[in-house]
Amino acid sequence: MGPVIGLDIAKGMSVFQAFTKRGEAYGKPEVIRHADGGLERLDDVIRQLEEQTGAKPVVVLEATGHYHRVVVDYLERMNVEHFILNPLLSKRSKSAQLRKVKTDAADAFHLAEMYYRGDVKPHRRWADSITELQHMTRQHEFMTAQFVQSKLNARALLDQVCPAYEDVFHDLFSKTSLRVLLHMLQGAVITEEVIRETAGSSHGKAWILSKVARIQAVQLPQKQSVAQRTALLCMVEILLAQQEQLSRLEMKIQEEAEEIPEVELLKTIPGIGDKLAASLIAEIGDAEQFENPKQLVAYAGLDPSVHSSGQFVASNTRITKRGSKRLRRALYLAVQCGVRGSTNERLRAYYDKKRQEGKPYKVTVIACANKLLHHIYAILKKGTPYAA
Repeated sequence: MGPVIGLDIAKGMSVFQAFTKRGEAYGKPEVIRHADGGLERLDDVIRQLEEQTGAKPVVVLEATGHYHRVVVDYLERMNVEHFILNPLLSKRSKSAQLRKVKTDAADAFHLAEMYYRGDVKPHRRWADSITELQHMTRQHEFMTAQFVQSKLNARALLDQVCPAYEDVFHDLFSKTSLRVLLHMLQGAVITEEVIRETAGSSHGKAWILSKVARIQAVQLPQKQSVAQRTALLCMVEILLAQQEQLSRLEMKIQEEAEEIPEVELLKTIPGIGDKLAASLIAEIGDAEQFENPKQLVAYAGLDPSVHSSGQFVASNTRITKRGSKRLRRALYLAVQCGVRGSTNERLRAYYDKKRQEGKPYKVTVIACANKLLHHIYAILKKGTPYAA
């Protein structure tokens, strides 16, 4: 085989070791930074290896969180062939060594050695639109978790400041409720005009007048701690800002999803809407990288672990959970939406069958997620909508 460069990725920096051929290192391990032109040194070594060997070298690196994406973008711009390895595979290769040595230079050496042994396969690159969709759906998940925590904190403060306010609005954290509460905390008088401005024109006058009367009956007590009122005011402002940010992000996700035909295909499955379809495609990526549905199931971490030794065969097994936890979460939500109310009749029938067999609830849901993932694989591979 020709020249290769093993690249061990870290935060803001990397260590690489170049080889002209197997067993013949080119220079010593070097440290490069991902900023201030540090990656240009890697490009210089690539050109030197090509001049010396007459073949263009390849770069082998691990998928290291989000730190490797900067390097991958640079390699793609420079049109350098590269292989991205699953960290589990590289860890297994390193653990097979008799000597226990863990350094960045040793890791770079092992990555190159895996290439010479033929243990690496070409990495399938996703379309840029799917990569952008993945960034936004993951950011939406993160911001949603923050929004939920903010609501819990605001609820705890409201129980101390004015617990009677919960009886005024059916949805305590709607935009109308939060804006009215904001006016109250700021000491403003809540009138019919104030609620009309915050609620918009969709509510009738009778509804507005009833809210005004109930709010006037539960005005905030004046003897409450100033610190508690100030903290609640800050939380209400944060909630309104988070709602606005989530709305803008959801609109952007919808715009990106409209350009990806696979999203529209998944939306034909009963129980899967805009958000779930976008999240599923963002985590699955290109279905062509999976040769069969079992590989996709393993990628999601839904495949059962197998443990047997000699005559012993374990009867109780768990799923491996070695795949994408975000994909598992999206599938779990899709199953919940499909089973509830028999939205997805085929999935509901499968769910009822497993429950009648005596399967526990969680085991049944995982089995349904596995079944649903097989349907998703068939839809994406064939390019045809879901058929009930």
